[in-house]
Amino acid sequence: MSPLRSDDWSRDPEVRRLVAVLGQRLAERQLELTGTLTGMIRSIEDLDLDQPLIDLLDASVDSNINTIVHLLINAIPVDRIQAPTAAVEYAVRLAQRGVPSYSLIRAYQMGHGFLMTVVLEEAIDLDVEAPTLMRALQVVTTEFYRYIDWICLHLLAQYEAERGRWATTSGNVASAMLQDLLRGGNTSTHDFEAETGYRFAQHHVGAVLWSRDNEGITDALVSMERAARAIEAAVGEGPALFSAIDRTTAWLWIGRGDAGTPIDHELAVELEKFPEVGAAVGLPAEGIEGFRRTHQQAGDAFELAMAAEDRVGQVIGFGDRGIALISMLMQESGALRRWLVEVLGPLAEPTPAAARARETLGAWLEHDRNYQATAEALQVHRNTVKYRIDRITEDLQERLTERRIDLELALLACRLLGDGILA
Repeated sequence: MSPLRSDDWSRDPEVRRLVAVLGQRLAERQLELTGTLTGMIRSIEDLDLDQPLIDLLDASVDSNINTIVHLLINAIPVDRIQAPTAAVEYAVRLAQRGVPSYSLIRAYQMGHGFLMTVVLEEAIDLDVEAPTLMRALQVVTTEFYRYIDWICLHLLAQYEAERGRWATTSGNVASAMLQDLLRGGNTSTHDFEAETGYRFAQHHVGAVLWSRDNEGITDALVSMERAARAIEAAVGEGPALFSAIDRTTAWLWIGRGDAGTPIDHELAVELEKFPEVGAAVGLPAEGIEGFRRTHQQAGDAFELAMAAEDRVGQVIGFGDRGIALISMLMQESGALRRWLVEVLGPLAEPTPAAARARETLGAWLEHDRNYQATAEALQVHRNTVKYRIDRITEDLQERLTERRIDLELALLACRLLGDGILA
């Protein structure tokens, strides 16, 4: 059987029909395939990043599968397609963060192997003659290879161009040294101080800044740099350290000299001037270990803020009530949900009635068990609140007395992360 050239298979009606059928089978499973493949790619250590990058990875996988589907269904030559926008943006963000390009190539190789396995599984169910099916599979194999080869070359060019540009961007010259320092590598603190002018022999407050401008109206990097300068001028005791991680995320350290007090309030006041910038803030800590620890705390609070979306305000602090515990539980898959089920008991059911009960109980505890204040907050009648609380009290029993703190934190977690965390 001679190989089919790309300009031959589209003229063979039966082969083209089978290739289109296989493309349609992929299309019908696209949501499932995207989720599975995104999870597989996250097993690549360099690519299991924070939530914004995971979301962009998911969009990139989905857009690549969608492009392949259209390529197969409509017999579109690879040289006539355009690289998916999400795929290009993902490659650019990886370049900005210094993620090795070989990790990106591994992701596409993983995707290639996974989708070919799915196609072969689908082909088994097709009731067609073996020679024709083999020719169709030959076409799919060839087109898959051409697409992966083409998209990898295209994205590598985008990656290298962005890496060269980003390496010379203000605030990123010392990026490699900073990354090594945070990992506990061989970078000398003396050399880093000489390069950046930032001192380690003091108290530090770490922060993660991110763009809240989802419409892309403002230049996020410029806004974050301006916000960093304003924070430095307001609460800094010397030069701050700013490092853009990508075009929408930046790390910031504020040197505090001998002051070991939190700056969350002052930082929030300054950021009121920059509504398009959000901040996650760590606790003050001293020395090089404190430099790392406050950054890690800010990163944990940032992950929680990304998961909570618009349910948190402009500034979230690791030292805020419940944030440290909730963010730590989030780091182990399933740990937070297991804890919530244990603490909330019957209120942990993912039902509208349980959600209403959680909302009522949370408001009642926040208002010091005052029925009238709770009713006003929830905009319901006082008797409605009393009726609900009486029912809840029967269900929870000793939890309201012996585990009140845990109960309040569990309700806070549901409010921040949404009731979907219980599903």
